[in-house]
Formats: sequence, C-alpha cells, structure tokens
Amino acid sequence: MRFALAALLAAAAAAPPPSDDALHRRAIVIDTHADTTQLVAYRGLDIAKPQPDAQLDLVKAAAGGLDAQFFSIFVLPMRFKPDQFYGEALHQIDAIEKLAKENPTRLRVARTAADVRANAAAGVLSALYGVEGAHALLPGGPPAQIEHLRALAARGVRYMTLTWINSNDVGGSCGDAGDIRGLTPFGAEMVKEMNRLGVVVDVSHVSDATFWDAVRASAKPVLATHSSARALTNIPRNMTDAMLKAVAANGGAVCVNFGSAFLDDAFHKAEEDAVWAKKRQGPPWETWKQIRTDARAIEPHVLLARLLDHIQHVAKVAGADHTCLGSDFDGVPVTPVGMEDASKLPAITAGLRARGFSPADVEKILGGNVLRVLEANEKR
Repeated sequence: MRFALAALLAAAAAAPPPSDDALHRRAIVIDTHADTTQLVAYRGLDIAKPQPDAQLDLVKAAAGGLDAQFFSIFVLPMRFKPDQFYGEALHQIDAIEKLAKENPTRLRVARTAADVRANAAAGVLSALYGVEGAHALLPGGPPAQIEHLRALAARGVRYMTLTWINSNDVGGSCGDAGDIRGLTPFGAEMVKEMNRLGVVVDVSHVSDATFWDAVRASAKPVLATHSSARALTNIPRNMTDAMLKAVAANGGAVCVNFGSAFLDDAFHKAEEDAVWAKKRQGPPWETWKQIRTDARAIEPHVLLARLLDHIQHVAKVAGADHTCLGSDFDGVPVTPVGMEDASKLPAITAGLRARGFSPADVEKILGGNVLRVLEANEKR
C-alpha cells in the first residue's frame, strides 16, 4: 500500500503542468470592479448581446473565462442630488437583477463565496455588487446611512469603497483637497458595521490617511478593488509598497487596475492633460465616447506587459496570496494593447506563467484570493 501511494505521488509530481488555457479554464476567475452597471442602468444597454462600445458584456466574459464580476454600484455626484443617491444605488442593483432574471442560464446574482463556486461549476457568471463611495448612503445623518448600508447588504452588496474622488462623512478621498483626510469617528463606526455585516472594506480611492486608519480599524481582511502599484506609476490612486505590505498583513488583497493611466506615468499625464477634464464634466454618453476616442489616440500605447509588471510587483511586495484583478472595465477610457476587453483575460494567465508564476499562484491571483477574503468577511 505504501509503495502504491508513493508511486501515485511520484507520478503526480512528474505530471506536466496544465496548459495555459486549461489552467485559466479550471481557475475561478474574478474581476472585482467594472462600471458596466452604468451602461445597463442608464443607457439601457443589453450586455447579454455583444456590445462593441463596452469593454464587458456576457459574450466577452464567456470568451475570457470570467466566472464572477463585481458590478460597481456607483452614483455619480455630478449627475444626481444627494437626496437621490441611495435611490439611485437601488436602481442600479435592480437593473443588474433584471439582467440576471432575463438570462438565468448565463448570469446569476451571488451573495457568498459558496454561490460563486457553485455558479462557476455550473458554467454561469456570478454577478456581485460593490458600492463605490459611501456617499451613496445619503441622504440622512449617520443613523440613516447605517440603515442604508444594512439594506444594501441585504440586497447582496459585498464590498463598499469608502470614498470615490470626493470625501464624505466616512473619510477623506485621494481625489480632492477637502478638510477631511483620514477616517472620521463615524467612519470607524461604519467600518465596524461593515465587518459585522460581512461587507468588505474597500480602500481604493481613499486618501493615504484614510487608508491607514481603515486598515487599522478593520478586524477583517480588506480589498483594494481597483488600484495598481505606486512604485511603478506614481499617482495617489495607486498603492505604495508600504500599503501593499499592510494589506497583506491584514489578510486582504490588492486587485490591479487595468486602466492604462494607472499603469504608466507618461500615459497618465497625457490622459490627464488631454482627456480627463472632459470626463469630470460627467454625462452625457456622447462625452464618454469622445473621451475614449481621445484616450485611444494617445501614443505610445501601453502594452499588456506593463499590466503584468504591476501584477508582478504587487505579488513580489505583498505576496501572491494577496494579489488579484480589478479591471475597472467601462470605467477607464482605455486599457493596454492585448487587454482591450474581458475576452482577453486568458492573456494574463499566459503572461504570468511565462514570467515563472506557478499554476497554484496564478489560480490565487485570478480569483482564489478574492474568494478567501469574501469567506473571511462572511464569518461572524
């Protein structure tokens, strides 16, 4: 018996690693952030069908082997008044739920890591929700905002980004020059309630002071759902090496943003100068289309290798156990050549394997780490 077991172990050790495609298809691939919700909720785009103007639709997701997508519940402050914020968040959840009901064999709403695993086994894309910016909990004071958080958690929201580019009652953003810089006392209360509810604390978009306060305040692992490495692209939205290590020590994970401006300093400056002033005007859709056209015209283009550089850097500093993917599809004007949309996701697996990442580490980066963070936050 011992000899038979030894022979089996030896045979397993000698077995060749899976092909890149087989590895990608057996992994549970999770993207922690896409703004495609806006297209569905406000443009009426049917992403069950191929949509040339979208970086994510169900056809591209299937081609890319995507198993779970966090749809951003994002209320644009420039478009709506504060007394409309919470209602618009509910409207966006309704829009994704309607899409799932209309396509039950292709998309199902997931509330737990177990749901994601079950849906992946059935070959169905999981839809999860992440609120982008605690301003979406308005209107009302702290008691009302806590109640709104609880209601959103009951609807299936699994993470909340503490701020967007605007500071709010919870804490300071890296995107403005407001007086609030760190986590407020109410913000600390909010983090505690998020931990209790199993809503993951998302530290993308926050000021550096809010980041450190939030990591200290959270008793459960956090996520940075769409931030890259500041050591490679020196912008406030990216994570410093110290932050990467802090997220790892917390047990969380950093999900690398695919936006070209997050990956390359020169591209970021060019996009800021030529494009982003228009984006800050907010809607209409025609403006966004022009923004994407202008961004695609910026040269030199960022290549897939640069996205892999950021993933590799996060894995080197934080560890492969704390690295994940947060594309920001349909929220960034342009992504690298070779990663134009969700159908190209297998290129990440091939690229990481070519750089020497083990199959086990690739599976963690593709989605295993996010599942672990979700499970840790689900525990009461």
